[in-house]
Amino acid sequence: MKNLILFAFILGVCVTNAQEFQLTDKYNVTNQRSIGQEEEDTWAIDVVVTNNPEHHLATLNIQDYGLLDEIRISVLSNPGLEDITEILKITIEYNTCCASIEEFYYMVTNDSSFIALLSVKNEYAYEPISDIHYIFPNQPFGKEGTILRAALQYTETYTIKDIKVLRSIAWNDDDFDAEDAITAINY
Repeated sequence: MKNLILFAFILGVCVTNAQEFQLTDKYNVTNQRSIGQEEEDTWAIDVVVTNNPEHHLATLNIQDYGLLDEIRISVLSNPGLEDITEILKITIEYNTCCASIEEFYYMVTNDSSFIALLSVKNEYAYEPISDIHYIFPNQPFGKEGTILRAALQYTETYTIKDIKVLRSIAWNDDDFDAEDAITAINY
């Protein structure tokens, strides 16, 4: 009985400490503008801090503005990384013959500066059977002091069947721009 109570307590602590990204209005998309030639339909958007629009965070390119479905901005508070207050995730979703989702991640430091992680792009022809995400220490399957970039595989009921770690990044290694974005394609 004691073991059962201890197991329930540990499980409860893990579940309450595990967090997911929450939509926020703390950051905003502004200054949408066309770049390049008209027939390319490529646009640029700026991401700023809502209550301080002069605090420019990033400029992101929208490859085909006509196919843009949605832009979502969400945060993960207290991600479990030293001197990081939150993780900002910007999701750009395109709707074509197959869905395409591009995610940009930024770590927000204690002094309100931003550290970019490599972007992740997932493409789905049908139902998602696998995709790529970052997993932070305070999330389910997270690892202390480490950022995981992992491919998640799902069952038919959309529960996680398998996780394959693609890259394990020690948080103190801020050299994130050495590679191109990783793309997962589901067909």
